[in-house]
Amino acid sequence: MYAGKAELVKVPKEKVHILKNGYVYWYDTSKWDNTLKRTVDNRKSIGKLDPDHPGMMFPNQTYFTLFAGSAQAASDAGVLKEDGSTKLPVPGKFATVLNFGPFLALLCAAKNIGTLEILKKFFPRLYREILALAIHSIDEQSSVGQDFPYWAFHNYCGLSKPLSSGEISRVYEEIAEDPEDVRNFMYYHKELYHSVIHDASETVLAFDSTNQSTSSSGIPLAEYGHPKDKRKKKLPDINTALFVDESTGIPLYYEHFCGSILDKSQTPFTVERAKDLGFKKLFLMMDRGYFSQQVIDSLSDMKFGLMCPDSLTLVKDVITAYADSVKDNEDHYIPEENVYGIHLADQNVCNGSYDVYLFYDPMRAEDERDAIHGKIKRLLGIVQERKRYSERLVELYSPWLIIKKIRRSKGAVRNFTVEENKPAIQECLNEAGFFVILSNAHLDAGNMIRVARMRDRGEKAFRRIKTQFGLSETYMHEATTYEGKMFVAFIALIIVETYRWYIRNELSAISSTTTATTLGELRKFQIQLKPDRTWMPVYAPTKKQKKIFAALNISNQEIEDMVRAVKLRV
Repeated sequence: MYAGKAELVKVPKEKVHILKNGYVYWYDTSKWDNTLKRTVDNRKSIGKLDPDHPGMMFPNQTYFTLFAGSAQAASDAGVLKEDGSTKLPVPGKFATVLNFGPFLALLCAAKNIGTLEILKKFFPRLYREILALAIHSIDEQSSVGQDFPYWAFHNYCGLSKPLSSGEISRVYEEIAEDPEDVRNFMYYHKELYHSVIHDASETVLAFDSTNQSTSSSGIPLAEYGHPKDKRKKKLPDINTALFVDESTGIPLYYEHFCGSILDKSQTPFTVERAKDLGFKKLFLMMDRGYFSQQVIDSLSDMKFGLMCPDSLTLVKDVITAYADSVKDNEDHYIPEENVYGIHLADQNVCNGSYDVYLFYDPMRAEDERDAIHGKIKRLLGIVQERKRYSERLVELYSPWLIIKKIRRSKGAVRNFTVEENKPAIQECLNEAGFFVILSNAHLDAGNMIRVARMRDRGEKAFRRIKTQFGLSETYMHEATTYEGKMFVAFIALIIVETYRWYIRNELSAISSTTTATTLGELRKFQIQLKPDRTWMPVYAPTKKQKKIFAALNISNQEIEDMVRAVKLRV
């Protein structure tokens, strides 16, 4: 990684070691190592030879650290001017060697899915900045604005100069000035997505929500509610709902709502707004937390799959009636998912006629039984440390334990007895591994469980927003900057999931290959500034880079054209 301006410097005259690949190392001390039986020096990389100018090299940041301000060191290095001043370039806006691969790949992913085209249409003055901020979030795994200039110094970002934190805030504010532009983006994003990836009739959307805590009082949506991270219950929250395509992981829609509103209370309003944007012929897959009659009614003209809470009478009735015929019955085995399941069509439940599915997962059953036995053991230990009977004690540990008051005999530790409530425990053990899904999609049991199992793509999208983009908390103090930042996060999520979709074969080919390792490989594809002020690749693409570029449909000619189009003043 090289810093500074374009001018070359002389290779130091002494204490240098030059590798065959042209990298230059400098050292100032050396000593004999008795263990290694050889001389060891403290060499440091200071740059790379310029093959077009013998005796000259491109300096890196370490070179500046070693020689800047030191006349003696500069003299040793051969860069001392006649007047005694050092001939060292001062770092400019960008380094003279930049990582180029991640920008190239992620930009092409944005082009492939149509994101670039739609951003140009609705944010003609800001689309370059939005893309740069989104790519920074993906590549750096951080959305902190103060970090952007330091990342951009070493990474090509498509801008003529790095953005300061103040300029980034203004970008966010300008995005939020017209909410209609954001809504229009989502409408056209959905339309282009269905034409590029697959038809809308084939789309199954995972629907979920999450929340972000904030200490700011300047965001009206921030209210005290029910945070998923209980450690942050003392802070107000903002809720975010997200539609994610289960088959690709690519998000299609998002919205924010007040932190005090329960997910299932907001869902009918979210669905109605999504319908206004054209989300009509869709299949929503939803978790237990959304189960309510109001939600079911709001989805009447859509296909849906809804996980049922274990506490529902419907669930208990279905398990009681069909558990024995489903559990370990080969006729109902679904080998692809290692579960047993049946489809009960057109059941008169929840004020309508719906399909009900009962599934039994043997691995899940074993885990749940272990959890039940562990819980009973733990509760017994807690109660046996108590000495006095109370009605509250009975209520607290019911139905798992039976606690009865007795007359305390001489020398007795407590005035009650405690034992397991075996009938209640047995009922829970009998239900272990079973779960019920309600739907109107008329799928068979095999297809229904596959849809339900793929729902974790939505959860992964939220994890990416909160962990990789650093948005588990929002540090924005105004509603406008918050809205703008979250739109950029939505764009980043579209781009990274599109990138993952196009290189999915590379990600699955080797278990150790991840999104981060592919971007790390792409960082090796660098460009450098030549003396004529044009840019050229430092190295030819590696075999791994070529595979990634090919998966994204990037030709060698396109790579050359994009590098040639770079116009930066460093």
